Amino acid sequence: MGEDVLGGRYRLVRLIGRGGMGAVHEAVDTELDRRVAVKRLYGAGGPDAAAVALARLRREAQALARISHPGVVQVHDSGRHEDRPYLVMELLDGVDLAKLVAAHGPLPPPVAAAVGLGMCRALAAAHSAGVLHRDVKPTNVMVTRSGRVVLQDFGLARIAEEPAITRAGALIGTPQYMAPELMRGELPGPAADLYGLGACLYLMLTGTPPLGSDADDVGLLVERAVGPGVPRLAGGEGTGVPRALADLVDGLCRQEAAARPDTAAVEAVLAALPDADGEGALRELVAACVREEAVEFVYSPPVLEASGRELLDWAAIPEYRAATGDERRPLTLSDGTRQLLLSSMTPESARSRQREAVNLVLRGDLQEAVRMLTAVAQVCASALGPDHPTTLTSQYWQAVCLARLGAGAEALELFSRVNAGTEHRRGRDHD
Repeated sequence: MGEDVLGGRYRLVRLIGRGGMGAVHEAVDTELDRRVAVKRLYGAGGPDAAAVALARLRREAQALARISHPGVVQVHDSGRHEDRPYLVMELLDGVDLAKLVAAHGPLPPPVAAAVGLGMCRALAAAHSAGVLHRDVKPTNVMVTRSGRVVLQDFGLARIAEEPAITRAGALIGTPQYMAPELMRGELPGPAADLYGLGACLYLMLTGTPPLGSDADDVGLLVERAVGPGVPRLAGGEGTGVPRALADLVDGLCRQEAAARPDTAAVEAVLAALPDADGEGALRELVAACVREEAVEFVYSPPVLEASGRELLDWAAIPEYRAATGDERRPLTLSDGTRQLLLSSMTPESARSRQREAVNLVLRGDLQEAVRMLTAVAQVCASALGPDHPTTLTSQYWQAVCLARLGAGAEALELFSRVNAGTEHRRGRDHD
């Protein structure tokens, strides 16, 4: 079985993100024909670090298996491949909360309340299952295109009856959103997760990180967190934040854990706020963010710089050389294209990936389809030519994705480009 197929079943497609000890990939479950997210450990960093990472991955799997709630990412499977453990989870569409705020700035209070309510209910389900998240922050909150709010990345989770993996007093988490008691070395409790919820609400309502956007220094963040703390929202002039919501954020961000409201109290306040169709507005904001990302991906795909990077080379791939007889042509292509090249893509396999992407379009998985089609279009334009049928077909389906995401003008321009390429090819064939 190939290096990019785990457990004889999960074919890796692209890298989603990486951390200190592992990486998350989008993959295809070849048995059930569905897209999944696969977290793998690097297996680096020495035996002690690897043991801690393995223990955390196992605990993440156990924690997620305990929780059954739409607001918590689902775990599907776990296993080992070439002695490296992996965890298989549902693949979420949409954008994370950090990207949503970065794209739109401060969110309207009804939208922030809708996200906060989803987070609160997810935390309540986790806590009732005896699981503490311990790293509640915007990048760990996903909002799908349907408006579903999902907590993810339980890599630092703590199961109540099990001993801590990390030694007492170690700083674990993200200082910008970490409860002060954790910075003081105290044991975590549910109130620490609720502080993270309050800090996320502060970001949503103000557009500014709770401890200041200028605080890149961990020491300064800790000093602010255990000192003055998160600035108060209640009483602020011209914020437009309802008093009940501002008071709730201030209460969640209190220095003393015992003084913070519990999940039941938080849910009661958020559910009682005037809705003003916060969920509908949230879906519209996510749709706009997804649409903008797709347009940028199609028209300005990520490209590896030639300087200091290894140039990729179609002619260095035996399958391509045998299929085309082409001479050596070095290419500088995107990370997505690199993955396709590394899987020895030929013109035939490009068409196979294209068919796979079209199936994604037909199923409504438009974000993933755009990424795959863009990579295929880049490969085919460089290797086969801009007017090759496979290139033009990929661009056609890119346009379909943009149209379905609401980017009508950009889709029309791309359709016109495809038509022009088709006419050019016909004219050349008739000469």
